[in-house]
Amino acid sequence: MFKPISDLVKSLQKDSGELLVNRYKIGNLLGKGAMGQVYKAFDTNNNDGVVAIKFLSQALLDGKMRDRFQKEARISALLGEQSDHIVRVKDYGVDDSQVPFYVMEYLEGYDLDQLIKKKPLSLPKFLSLIYQICLGLECAHNGILVNNELAPIIHRDIKPSNIFLSKDPKQVHFVKILDFGIAQIHNPDESLTQKSFMGTPEYCSPEQMAEEELKPTSDIYSLGVLMYQMLTRETPIKAEAHNFQSWYKAHNEFAPKKLPSYLELPPELDDLIMKCLNKSPARRPQSIREILKLIIPLEREYSGADEEINHKSQEASSNLPLSTVYRQSVWPKDKPQKKIVFPNLTEAQEGTFSSLWSMLDADEVLHFQPKSTFCFTHFMFQATPHPMILWVNLLYNRSYEPKWLPCYLDLKTDIGYQISTHLVSQKKYYILLFELGNPSGYKQKLTVNVSVEKLKQLQSFVMRASSWGGERQPEASKIILKKQFESVKKTILAAVARAK
Repeated sequence: MFKPISDLVKSLQKDSGELLVNRYKIGNLLGKGAMGQVYKAFDTNNNDGVVAIKFLSQALLDGKMRDRFQKEARISALLGEQSDHIVRVKDYGVDDSQVPFYVMEYLEGYDLDQLIKKKPLSLPKFLSLIYQICLGLECAHNGILVNNELAPIIHRDIKPSNIFLSKDPKQVHFVKILDFGIAQIHNPDESLTQKSFMGTPEYCSPEQMAEEELKPTSDIYSLGVLMYQMLTRETPIKAEAHNFQSWYKAHNEFAPKKLPSYLELPPELDDLIMKCLNKSPARRPQSIREILKLIIPLEREYSGADEEINHKSQEASSNLPLSTVYRQSVWPKDKPQKKIVFPNLTEAQEGTFSSLWSMLDADEVLHFQPKSTFCFTHFMFQATPHPMILWVNLLYNRSYEPKWLPCYLDLKTDIGYQISTHLVSQKKYYILLFELGNPSGYKQKLTVNVSVEKLKQLQSFVMRASSWGGERQPEASKIILKKQFESVKKTILAAVARAK
């Protein structure tokens, strides 16, 4: 008889106000999952440090489950740094009773299951959410570094309750994928054969039900079930009873129901969902990128009203001088207010300009003033397995510690290509420095002129990328570039110090 693992979870009570490892003050219980309980808490080392803490259930306190729980924390921590659509893990430890826990970002909102229960989603809302889910899943499938090799992550439990819809300042749903507790790391050096089934049977692929080695196509099957349910509030396959044998038979033998004609879906979307539900992994889309190639243009088409507003806003900005546009700029609401670096394009009277935006501590922003700061620019390129540029910026001031502002430009994305080509055409760019916690406007603006030699180098990178036709592996190239960058840091610092 199939029995969900959640039925095995025993109560784990934490007292409100309890101080965990002399740092985290426990608040109210937020919810219970397959592997434990999640509490709201307050990080006493941070004045605004509201966090969520997940504890492993006492019913699962054996070595195997401890290892799995720690693996979940590790996977989420690594993936959360790579994608905004995966919940971020910040800390890991054990309490006084030797119960493992990990600390993650606190999210306000609700899960997709709650949204679906209210009513089927409109097509624009569906496309917006699926686009974000796919971005998070693609990051997981691209993998994390294990023994210096990229190891893809198969989530194995994609379902509505593991898709969290976080509130953001625009009041638009922002997707966060949760619960990597039963995720599979595809590591050829390890045996991954499962001794028992784990997952939610309504959403499992036939090969997952058979406890076989899984590929990203298994998550894609689960995504197909999820997409069908988002549009109809029903799953495409029903079992004769709620037990393992019945669900095994259903996923292996029963054809999925066709999508209702009254939905009037674009034919290509209908075909995509049914293709994801194919019994054979080889006949499904082979990667999330294949799905995104169809979802992205549809999402743009059906969010026409928003695009029209954005277009008018861009037109208004393009009629203003560049200095005015920058003066009116604020930190984007869709970017976390953290010490991050990201590229941006700005339309103005003078043309389209590339820029780098970053948040720094108040004292750092104060020291890097235009008159006393030299910016060293360096471009590093990795052609294979994916064309990627590491745009290195070093802010140098003799009276202050140098500051690195590295930024990746994926030349197979619109923004990466446009940033690179406008750098070449304008021969300069701007660095806008914002004060951490103050998004209302930049505190310093640095103008950086790019040498002819570096412009030719950058142009050659763009040309080489235009003829590339391989399979997308951006994270692999990022890992290679990061290693190269670490190896040349000292050389660059020494050269800049001598020159200045």
